[in-house]
Amino acid sequence: MAMNSPASYLLDPAMDAEEFLARYNNGQTNFCNANLAGMTLTGADLIGVELRGASLQGVYFQFCHFGRADLSHALLMGACFEGCNFTQAVLSQSHFRDAVCHGCVFDRANFQGAELTLAAFRDCNFLSSDLRQVNLSHTVLAGACLRGANFRKENYQAPANLVGVDLRYADLQGTNLASANLSRSSLMGANLKEANLNDANLSHANLENANLQGAILSHAVLCEANLASATLRQARLAKADLRGGDLTQADLSQAILVEARLDEVQAQGANLREAVLNKADLRRANFSGADLQEARLIDAYLARANLQGVNLRQANLIRADISSALLLDACMEEALMPDGSVYT
Repeated sequence: MAMNSPASYLLDPAMDAEEFLARYNNGQTNFCNANLAGMTLTGADLIGVELRGASLQGVYFQFCHFGRADLSHALLMGACFEGCNFTQAVLSQSHFRDAVCHGCVFDRANFQGAELTLAAFRDCNFLSSDLRQVNLSHTVLAGACLRGANFRKENYQAPANLVGVDLRYADLQGTNLASANLSRSSLMGANLKEANLNDANLSHANLENANLQGAILSHAVLCEANLASATLRQARLAKADLRGGDLTQADLSQAILVEARLDEVQAQGANLREAVLNKADLRRANFSGADLQEARLIDAYLARANLQGVNLRQANLIRADISSALLLDACMEEALMPDGSVYT
């Protein structure tokens, strides 16, 4: 992603906190390109301040209010913000690399095109913020609230880069992450209920105990992802690639898995009641002890799948290939068999 390079020069000389606050309190709001590097401020009210292109490298700001402030193109590398409020602030094309933000509020803030690589935003609030074209590679967002955040609105925009991002226990309910690259990211315990992850890359991601109820994951890549004990109830996973993933004890009840690739997954004890697995590839998958009652497996491929002790009561297996599957102790009561007969 093309980024505007940091400013090579600053119009104002470095100023200390006392001078900066005195100017602001006397009515000056324009500090564009100012050099505030290394400054320390606590409890300052800086609503509407203009800091476009300013240097805030290494600053320490605590409980400061930047509501509706303009920090576009600002240099914030190595800065530290604690409990600061950036509601409706403009942070587009800003540089946050290696910055640390703890307990900050970024509600409806505009981060479009910002560089957040290696920054840490712990327990921050990004409610309805604009994160389009933002580089979040290896960013820490543990405990963050990202409900309604916009990662990709227009189809022509590049997908969000969240490779290796730390989103443990983050709140991403309803978030648009379509086509985002979340490979090797940590989403343990995250709330992704009803999130749009269509075409997203979640290969090798850790989604253990994550809530993906009703999430859209059609065509998503989840190869070798950890979904152990995750909630995927009513999730849409049509043509998703879950090869080699861990679905142990996961809840996939009523999930749509039409033409999904589940070969060699580990899904022991998983709940797939009423799941739709028509034409799904389940070869060599381990579903031992899983619940597939009333599941639809029409034309499914189950070659060498482990279905030992599986509940297939009233399941639809019409034209499914179960010829080499292990069905020891499986419950097949009232199931529709591949030849159309009812198991008795």
